[in-house]
Amino acid sequence: MAGTWIALLWALTGEPASGEAAAGEVVRASEGSTDEASGDYSRAPGVEVPPAIEARLAELAAAFRRATGKPLVITDGTRRPEVQAELMLRNLERGDDVVRNYANKSAARAVAEAYAKAREAGRTAALAALTAVIRTQVAAGDYVSKHLREGAVDVRCLDLDKRERAVLKKLAKARGIAVVDESRTSTPHYHLNFVR
Repeated sequence: MAGTWIALLWALTGEPASGEAAAGEVVRASEGSTDEASGDYSRAPGVEVPPAIEARLAELAAAFRRATGKPLVITDGTRRPEVQAELMLRNLERGDDVVRNYANKSAARAVAEAYAKAREAGRTAALAALTAVIRTQVAAGDYVSKHLREGAVDVRCLDLDKRERAVLKKLAKARGIAVVDESRTSTPHYHLNFVR
């Protein structure tokens, strides 16, 4: 669980969240995985790359490295309901329209409604309410985020120039990977959807 929180904090701040990694340092994927030998992508501490998409991600990262000379940095992968609730609570607290921001409008609306009902009781109660809604959704096969169904990763884009960003989008699209541009948010990244 500590690894998940480390990854969450890095995703929120753009920097590693603990002494486990120095600023700018990333953790290579587990031994024997495709990216280990090539260095085509790396992961923030605690980030889980879903096994079901790892080969496609590695292929995209290899193509990106060939085109730009740069590896991809994965800042988020598989999320547990508790982590998804924490992220959505943060977004709701800062006034984001989560229904607009999420593709699954009905699931996002249910989370937003739970927040509206529970926020007067305090942050802890609101987080518990959001977590309960998201757990119920996941149990029913209804996912507010593709991160919950192990079908998405986030890629850091702060260190990519305009040309490199265009290359990433083109390479992903050519491989059937949908790119959601979240580079203008408070946590700039590209959200890569590997499942529809």
